[in-house]
Amino acid sequence: MICPNCKTELEDGLVHCPICNHALQIVPDYNSLDDEIPHVEGERQSINKAKKPKKKISKKVVLFLLALIAILALVWYLYVCSFSYQYAAGRKADANGDYKKAMDHYLNALHRDDSDPRILAALGNDAMHLGKKKTAESYLLSAVKKDGNYARAFTLLLTLYEQEGNYEKMQAALSYATTNRTKEIFADYLILPPVLSQEEGKYDDDVELTLTPPEGEDYDIFYTTDGSSPNSAGGRMYQEPILLTEGKTVIKAVCRNKNGKFGQVIRAKYKITYKEPSAPQISPDGGTFHEKTKVTILSENEDDEIYYTWDGSDPTDKSRQYTAPIVVPDGNQILSVIVIDRHGKSSKIVRSSFKYNTVEE
Repeated sequence: MICPNCKTELEDGLVHCPICNHALQIVPDYNSLDDEIPHVEGERQSINKAKKPKKKISKKVVLFLLALIAILALVWYLYVCSFSYQYAAGRKADANGDYKKAMDHYLNALHRDDSDPRILAALGNDAMHLGKKKTAESYLLSAVKKDGNYARAFTLLLTLYEQEGNYEKMQAALSYATTNRTKEIFADYLILPPVLSQEEGKYDDDVELTLTPPEGEDYDIFYTTDGSSPNSAGGRMYQEPILLTEGKTVIKAVCRNKNGKFGQVIRAKYKITYKEPSAPQISPDGGTFHEKTKVTILSENEDDEIYYTWDGSDPTDKSRQYTAPIVVPDGNQILSVIVIDRHGKSSKIVRSSFKYNTVEE
């Protein structure tokens, strides 16, 4: 061992240093229980900590948390049910082609605000996609009535009427347009039909039919005479009056605007049956004459042709044609007269007896 005072190396077992008389350290007796006590004490403290009860959350804190959750839930509910959320959800469904789901969202939005024409127009558009034309018309009419300047609603409504070919309703919808912006939309939809110079019906002579665009419009006109569609390849551009002759004719005509869009088609039926020409008038109408006499024959129309014979045979277009008063021949004669009009129709034959003698009997 070494003296801690003078640092002299000493033998083990000494109590005092023989050099400086410094008291040396004595090692106490060892007790194994001393090592166990701290270990046991640590376990006891751990057990005490484990058994120590947790602090309870106060009632106020619980109530606060519940109230906070309820408020957040209410805010979320109000947002989901709001106009803006439902409208945005409807537009998203539209983009995905789910028109039925979109309509459900738009209807929810409509319940929040029934004054917004955008919702009504969106409902009308989706109803058109789903083939519900009556429903679509109802929503779109409501939209244009609420806002006469909302172009989308007018465009959709006119598209619907165009599909149905209902130009009368187009004309009625024009009254809801309140600005030039919406009125101009009609120019590409409300293309009225041409005006016919003669009403459809039955006639006994040729009809010269003229077609003119509606007043104030510079449209091209196309037509057919066999009832087929005039805006197809078979339609002819109108350039001069159409002559309708004997028989049945179905006229279909349509106007085309400068954008190449066809409008409302007009249809008219004509039945022409040529009547028999009126019988000729003979003057004098027969009798006995002792001096030279001329006979005048008249027809109803100036362009009729008159044919006659003196031998009682039936006149035809091969017989003598009357062009001026004719002299009664000598003897007993039967004047037979017929009128043939420009259509080749013949009148009834009229006969008159003439007796011409130069000496009285």
